[in-house]
Amino acid sequence: MNKDCDKSYFKKPEFYRLTGGNNYVRIDAEDKVTGHGKYVADIMFPDMLTGRMVRSPYAYARIKSIDVSEAAKLPGVKCILTAKDFEWKSKVGNGEFAAEFADKEVLCSDLVKQVGDDVAAVAAVDEETAQRAVDLIKVEYEVLQGVFDPFKAMDDDAPEIQWEGRGIHNIGMKSVMKAGTDIDEEFANAAYVQHRDYKTHRMVHAAMEPHGAVATYRNGDYTIWMSTQMAYVDQFWYARCLGVAEKHVRVIKPLVGGGFGGKLDSYSFGLCAAKMAELTGRPVRMILTREEVFQTTRNRHPIYMHIDTAFAADGKLLAKKCYHVLDGGPYGGSGVAACAQSTLWANFPYKINSVDFLAHRVYTNNPSAGAMRGYTACQVHYAHDLNMQYAADHMGIDPVEFRLRSAADPGYVAPAGLSITSCAYKETLKTAAKEIGWYERKDHMKKGEGIGFAGTGFVSGTGFAVLEAPNQSSACVQCRLNKRGMVTLYIGSHDIGQGSDTVMTAVVAEELGLQMSDVKTFMSDTFLTPWDSGSYGSRVTFLAGNAARRAAVDAKRQLFEVIAPMWGVMPTTLECLDGKVISKENSKLQMTMADAMFKYMTVKGGDELVGVGSFYHRTDNSQYNGVNTTNYAPAYSFSTGAVHLNLDEETGVLDIDEFVFAHDCGRALNRRAVEGQLEGSIAMGLGYAVYEHNVTKEGKILNPNFRDYRLPTALDMPKMRTFYDYAPDDEGPLGAKEAGEGSAAPVAPAIANAVNMATGIYLTELPLDPEHLWRAMRGLKDDRCTNHMPEDEETRQRYMHPDD
Repeated sequence: MNKDCDKSYFKKPEFYRLTGGNNYVRIDAEDKVTGHGKYVADIMFPDMLTGRMVRSPYAYARIKSIDVSEAAKLPGVKCILTAKDFEWKSKVGNGEFAAEFADKEVLCSDLVKQVGDDVAAVAAVDEETAQRAVDLIKVEYEVLQGVFDPFKAMDDDAPEIQWEGRGIHNIGMKSVMKAGTDIDEEFANAAYVQHRDYKTHRMVHAAMEPHGAVATYRNGDYTIWMSTQMAYVDQFWYARCLGVAEKHVRVIKPLVGGGFGGKLDSYSFGLCAAKMAELTGRPVRMILTREEVFQTTRNRHPIYMHIDTAFAADGKLLAKKCYHVLDGGPYGGSGVAACAQSTLWANFPYKINSVDFLAHRVYTNNPSAGAMRGYTACQVHYAHDLNMQYAADHMGIDPVEFRLRSAADPGYVAPAGLSITSCAYKETLKTAAKEIGWYERKDHMKKGEGIGFAGTGFVSGTGFAVLEAPNQSSACVQCRLNKRGMVTLYIGSHDIGQGSDTVMTAVVAEELGLQMSDVKTFMSDTFLTPWDSGSYGSRVTFLAGNAARRAAVDAKRQLFEVIAPMWGVMPTTLECLDGKVISKENSKLQMTMADAMFKYMTVKGGDELVGVGSFYHRTDNSQYNGVNTTNYAPAYSFSTGAVHLNLDEETGVLDIDEFVFAHDCGRALNRRAVEGQLEGSIAMGLGYAVYEHNVTKEGKILNPNFRDYRLPTALDMPKMRTFYDYAPDDEGPLGAKEAGEGSAAPVAPAIANAVNMATGIYLTELPLDPEHLWRAMRGLKDDRCTNHMPEDEETRQRYMHPDD
């Protein structure tokens, strides 16, 4: 539960000067633009070695032998690792709560299960020597028949990729959400029922900074600088695999050049760097190439979705059955909760009477999938919003009005127990329709012109407490005041480029009546900062922001309880303003923060005051119609995207000229940052919808670089207009909700719905690139679109219930 905090000491949000209405400069901006900021690749030591990984060229094979003799003779080679150098079959997973799902060996001892799997590691005096050593290591493989279709992977005769109690027929994870009224009765009484299939594709994070680590070893202790989103989780897994207590592993997160979920997993290269630092007594630096990032780190799950939907005569949503199949690749990692999340998003943002959702995350020999911005929301909302659009068109109802009739309201409790507090989805939909000019344009559209809408909902503050992992949904911050009135903030949460450290610095400065320059912030360091599970699930500003505010209030309370008796007043009558402690009842009673702290030290002793704040999202576990239910998050955000485009029917090229985005983020704490997040979401969503596509053949990515993998550039961006705030939430810090993750989800379905309007063709598969569109308009098959959901109900039921 949340740490006790006397709310009488809270400053009211409307009295905040810096946040909630103004823009302010990020605390790391100057270092970044002047080149003084330190990313992991900038960390250098004398006598440092360069590390490289030996990787499998095959998607599925047995290692028969590894010969390192020639590489070991190469001058400058200082260390070579194979599986035998780690604890017996040491494995890594993702999150302390998922230790039982650890399924990836640090270095493969017997089988490789994807192209790029880690087989050995080398440390040498420079990069060229390290790469030469990699090339000299001879690995003999027995190539096995892999499985690359998730449906075939569930067949009895498919090779079992993970067999250590990981479900049946390669089903690594299963999620069921069944609740509400009698679903068969809802379908029987429905005025309109539709059955639709959808498929999404693989996508990489494409962060500017590649993954990397620098490791040292001294006196039995490892220190690892890591480009990571989960320093404390890395510490847990690294200690486990290195065979030492966590107190002997220190993980430091320097500046991170983007993550988007791709740096959530504990990868083998960091472990190998640490082990080689131990064995050589020298620092080891390991930075992945862009090709390695593409092939060996996580990417967005391809998902196959079958949706049965029942509607009333007026278009209101009654009930929904859906079956999701997620292609997870051969490992769990950050993908272990993807099934549960995919069924969660199918609830939003509409009211419904009954749901029956089933999801399987299937092991294959394709590249491993994991967390990526939106964590399956982009895929699921793509399918489920296109499903709404299809129904609106076939029932002859205006698509905006159709969505409004089922849109969620504040206080709505979904059948599965999801409790929505603040909600402005209807307002975002109305804003988007007005600003895109829907009502003026809809009856005057020319051939090839389209307008599309999409609505979504997302968590604010992750919901991993549903996995019986309470520390995943908590945050803690320390606020230290010294005798000069200066403040040091220790934040365990991870700023990976989104600017969360700046927001927390501003919140603390506000509560203590100081300037942001008076507050120094220390980033994630497992030896210095409080425990935090990381940056994911839109949890940082919500959870850590609340914790930071509480830490400042705790410090303020302690200070006031010493100063108030000196002035003969109550502590709650004091406030911090303009660098001073002031009596609200007598303006003559005031002193500088430095003087107040000197008084405090005189009474209490020591040389600093420590305020501690924590925030924990407690889920409400209950039953609904006999079904176990839980609330995933303390609050939810809501979004609507609207796009106007033109399609060249001769070439299939889209001209997306305008995108309007309305986002219910509660109360924006830094308006400039929120605008940047929303515009960045449009860019990433545009890439997902139109440009980006990982082309794979037998598990190998054929376009693993920025030359062949097409990212949208500034020249591709449409005119963007963003609208935000709407419905502050009482649980959020100063009413704030998420603004950077759920906002990516409406983009692709809005574009797809606009394309459907422009062509009259209901496309159900991404990406919507020129070749796909050109072929679709001519009734031609796109050969790149493979591995579809089985069309017949009998086969589908066999996959849905393999244990029957």
